[in-house]
Amino acid sequence: MIKNRKILEKNIKTLKKVHPLLLKAIEMLPDGPNHYETELAKNGFPTMTVESEGNKFYLHSKYDPQKEAMQQVLGKKFKNPRILMVFGLGLGYHIQVLLEKVEKNNFIVLVEREINALKVAIEAVDLTDLFTSPKIRWVIGVPELEIYPVMYDLVTGGGVSFQLFLKTLEVFEHPGNAKINGEYNRKILKGFREAAEKVIYNYGNCPHDSMIGVENIMKNLKTILSTAGVKELFGAFEGVPGIVISTGPSLDKNKLELLRAMGKAVMICADSALQILIRNDIIPNAAAVLERVPAQYKLFESIPEEKMKDIWLAGTPVINPLVYDTWKGPNFIIYRPFAHFDWIQIQKGTLRTGQSCSNLAFKVLEVMGCNPIILVGQDCAFKSLEETHAEGSNSITCLDLKETDVYKIKGNYQDWVLTNDTFDMTRKDFVNDVAKFKGTCINATEGGAFIEGTELMPLKEVVDKYCTKQVDVNGILRKKLVNPSDDQIRKEWRNFRRIILETEKDVKEIIEFCNKGKEKVDKFENELNEEKYMSIEDFLERYPNDRLNAIHLELTKARGSVVNYGRYFNLYLMHIVQMIIVHFEMEFNELPSICEDEKRCKLQAIRMMKHWFPRIGEVVQLSLNLLQDAFKVLEKEFGHLLIDEK
Repeated sequence: MIKNRKILEKNIKTLKKVHPLLLKAIEMLPDGPNHYETELAKNGFPTMTVESEGNKFYLHSKYDPQKEAMQQVLGKKFKNPRILMVFGLGLGYHIQVLLEKVEKNNFIVLVEREINALKVAIEAVDLTDLFTSPKIRWVIGVPELEIYPVMYDLVTGGGVSFQLFLKTLEVFEHPGNAKINGEYNRKILKGFREAAEKVIYNYGNCPHDSMIGVENIMKNLKTILSTAGVKELFGAFEGVPGIVISTGPSLDKNKLELLRAMGKAVMICADSALQILIRNDIIPNAAAVLERVPAQYKLFESIPEEKMKDIWLAGTPVINPLVYDTWKGPNFIIYRPFAHFDWIQIQKGTLRTGQSCSNLAFKVLEVMGCNPIILVGQDCAFKSLEETHAEGSNSITCLDLKETDVYKIKGNYQDWVLTNDTFDMTRKDFVNDVAKFKGTCINATEGGAFIEGTELMPLKEVVDKYCTKQVDVNGILRKKLVNPSDDQIRKEWRNFRRIILETEKDVKEIIEFCNKGKEKVDKFENELNEEKYMSIEDFLERYPNDRLNAIHLELTKARGSVVNYGRYFNLYLMHIVQMIIVHFEMEFNELPSICEDEKRCKLQAIRMMKHWFPRIGEVVQLSLNLLQDAFKVLEKEFGHLLIDEK
């Protein structure tokens, strides 16, 4: 075994500076089942061996590991490896070659199942170049049950600069690593692709949904200005049990136990569960609202006003304004990490939540300091195509499922349960939430789908064990959640009014940029018609390369000018047009993966820009209309505050 103290100290010093969590994993995670050792190869450089299931073999050449690594990499024909997933660390020889020789590479996702492989490597070879490389994303020692949340965090945490290349993924599997970890590697690849598909799906959606959300935000600005935010509740309930109540079929069996828990835990329900709970004399402390669909307000129409007075509406202001109009009780605002809320510059508190109101309820309880957090009715599954929610659920929760919509996944108490894409997405969001939660999460659903990271326990036992002390939840909420004063509103409106007027100027100029970009594409197409190009092959043969390169560069710069224009594009417009922009950029980046002819790729890119400029311009025009309409309403509502000030 090779152990070089100076090399080890250098590696650890670098890890401590640039990857402290990776260093912590080396210090804390247990070794895997295989035994790794290092020795000198014939050329005097270290090589690595591994003993697995009684068989010992070399991960690198015992003669010349660098030459072998060069041959392995150069023998692989990569088309467009903007993101390259590499399985197996070994002593890093192949990683060094990949960094040096693969020109089109932007990111390397380096996967190594066994932490002991890394422990042995840092004692023998200098890996500081790998540790400090901005290209490499490290995935080391991830248990199989945590693969999806880790991959999802990798994809989402990488930001747009990483996500732009999700369609270019290519794989390099080190031959030695494949012998012992081949099945694990396939699970990692599957988890990454599932996470990538979710992100790509979100970007590929029509921006109509985002536009509805933004329209709702603009119409809810009055409520935002005059209402308290979730930030006032951070840490307000340290160590108090928190209960998320959802509307899965298993809720029916737990109503009596929830009655026992009242006043001894912070209870936040999904909006769709509120009617059911009130009919059974269960009064939660808050109801979470996340959906932006028009009919959402109907969930509250039949609730008596006197029942609302002690229930807080915990909503993100992307919801339909009719919800706020219908709700007669108190409420507080929760931001999600949308650029629009940064644009508004009115601080309320931001939570990174999943796509269901139950996920939102979990995050609210988390920032309050609740521990444990208890899940009730969170089936993420259904009994049958007809029984998808608890008895008595509002008709707007009806899913109208078909056989082709559903599939089987692991259950909490059954081998499998039925779910669909929407329910399973919520489940995966919970997996991510629980993985990040520093406390204990107990799944007391007593049915439904398995959520990795939770502890299973019947609700009766949970209440007996944790819900034992009276807590004046409503008293604390009323004390903490105080709405802004007139002076505070005046100050916020003065600042926000200036932002709206400056944003309007930027938006008008961006529309003009889009019109000019479209004119440039039209000019190119007119040129092709005048020169009578009969086919793509005719174009590829006759059209001058330098002329095509110049036009492609000019249009690409024009596209960039739109995206980077002004102070407010990324704050006001980006969330609205981001799905279009990122979807197109993914397509632009994928072109070399599906076509090796550079000239053909550039022609296709120009054709795509023919749709890019008018599509962006159309949505930006709608955004301008929203902005101007919102300003008129706010000026009418709050304009007198500034007049009074004068």
